[in-house]
Amino acid sequence: MGSTTATDSKNYPLEAALATDREQREPVELPVTGTFPPRLAGTFYRNGPGAYLTALTQKQGLSTDNGNCRVFYNSRFQVDAHAETWRAVPDSSQFKVLTYLTDANQITHANPETLEPIAASTQQNLQPDLKGPLSCAHPQFDPETGDVYNYNLHLGARSTYRVYHTSASTSKTETIATFSTKAAYIHSFFMTEDYIILCVWPSYFKGLGASILWEKNMLDAMKFDPTAQTQWFVDDRKGHRGIVAKFISPPFFAFHTINAFQEPGDKNTVNIICDVVQYANTDTLHRTYYEDFLSTDGKLSNFTSKRSETPITVRYRLPRVPKERTTRTVPAAERVFEFESAELPTINPQFATKRARYHYYIINRGHTSFFDANGKVDLETQTVKFWGSETTPHTPSEPIFIPDGTDEAEDAGYLLSVVLNGETGTSYLVCLDARMLTEVGRAEHDHAISFGLHGKYYSAV
Repeated sequence: MGSTTATDSKNYPLEAALATDREQREPVELPVTGTFPPRLAGTFYRNGPGAYLTALTQKQGLSTDNGNCRVFYNSRFQVDAHAETWRAVPDSSQFKVLTYLTDANQITHANPETLEPIAASTQQNLQPDLKGPLSCAHPQFDPETGDVYNYNLHLGARSTYRVYHTSASTSKTETIATFSTKAAYIHSFFMTEDYIILCVWPSYFKGLGASILWEKNMLDAMKFDPTAQTQWFVDDRKGHRGIVAKFISPPFFAFHTINAFQEPGDKNTVNIICDVVQYANTDTLHRTYYEDFLSTDGKLSNFTSKRSETPITVRYRLPRVPKERTTRTVPAAERVFEFESAELPTINPQFATKRARYHYYIINRGHTSFFDANGKVDLETQTVKFWGSETTPHTPSEPIFIPDGTDEAEDAGYLLSVVLNGETGTSYLVCLDARMLTEVGRAEHDHAISFGLHGKYYSAV
């Protein structure tokens, strides 16, 4: 997979989705072209920056009405400074609560219908020892039990990572592994059937983490160390043995892990396979500056032509993880294959912790400083399918996979993605057939919907 030659990004205008300051608190019905199958009845939540030049974040909801192919949209801004005025943590056993996470030790609870913030909490509400200021925006969920796994990072001369588990059935939280190493910015991690794998790439915080206070943002507080190894810590999440193995690999940076699974090894061991979208260093973070994000001054090629800005999907193998003991050796993680890829990866959620053949991404083919297509990658054939015309300035967001419920095939389902139409300055929700990557339906809004970072779909079927 390779990018095409960069073109003038003025042909792919992005301002409309960056400067929107409009809320839609009351649900509004969107006109539909094509169809949204009954299987998609439910709610698609999105989270991310609203007005890019302000301190506002925006929560968005897109709902489909069961069987009627009707789509409704509402949104609400959140201002962190108002969090102190919110009520105490709600009792989720009494009613449904929507929870938003960031890379800080901060948890926001919202009404799932109105998106109104109703409470704020921290991981210390789960367990007192989880007092560090940093965590992970992407927890892992056990596909069988619904149990939640995440980590808490306490900063200091010996920064401490605490991996914890919250039971879906009892709501009890326990720390299942603790280790110390340099504090790094880690946005996601891996989980297999039996293990949590926390990969500490060398995107280290300066000044033992104190840099976050004086820089007042995560980006300027960190510095990539190209001389340091990436460390892989393997935690036995079911056997309560803590860290059972550690691996190393050459340095890299990553936002998003894709999937991990385990296979039988030799002599009572397992081999762990991890797929990740990685970069040579943290240069890609600077694309999030407003002027670089737009790249309307001709600097687009500065990013699209830099190797360090190119996302690479890499498969690693962590061999011979012991099933009943703890290894004291630190072997190298084996690099199985790699290919130039894209960002915001997703898979069929029914294949989480299993071997998956297909990855879905948003892809930059070189026409914009952001993304210009949705893509489906076949790992077996090393081929990719695209949705999105190269000549049309439509900018998609993260694709969300919804299984169709009638076919056990891995790619039997649909993708939902919010797309900015740069020609009109408006947005639409597109539904794609995940197998063929063809359009099934779209719901058009009359104004731009701000770029979201991530989304989550909840079925009503």
